[in-house]
Amino acid sequence: MEEKKGFAFPAVLMVLLMFSLMISPALASCSTGGNGTKGSGGTKPSDGSGCKDCVLDQMKYGCPTCVPILHCMARCLWGGSSRSKCITRCDCDGGKPTLSDCKKCMSRCKCSCVAMA
Repeated sequence: MEEKKGFAFPAVLMVLLMFSLMISPALASCSTGGNGTKGSGGTKPSDGSGCKDCVLDQMKYGCPTCVPILHCMARCLWGGSSRSKCITRCDCDGGKPTLSDCKKCMSRCKCSCVAMA
């Protein structure tokens, strides 16, 4: 049982890190096949900004309450804090989101950024 629990935390952190990287404008370079509506990713521009727009729209309109939590966890992980500290909590402006808070937000804040061939 303990072995399964130890495996779940790194997997969730990997997903959180990948999601945080998608938010970064420099790394959001995938194309999407949307229909031009808000949150759909646009119309597949050649520069890959459709995925970025999709993620930004989702954060603005779909789940704005999750933005501070996800930014806090990203700063904790990228700021050099130990993984165990970031898993249990990270102190960002007095708020201490837990891993379960981040998981709830990530399940609500999905954006379909599928690379098109």
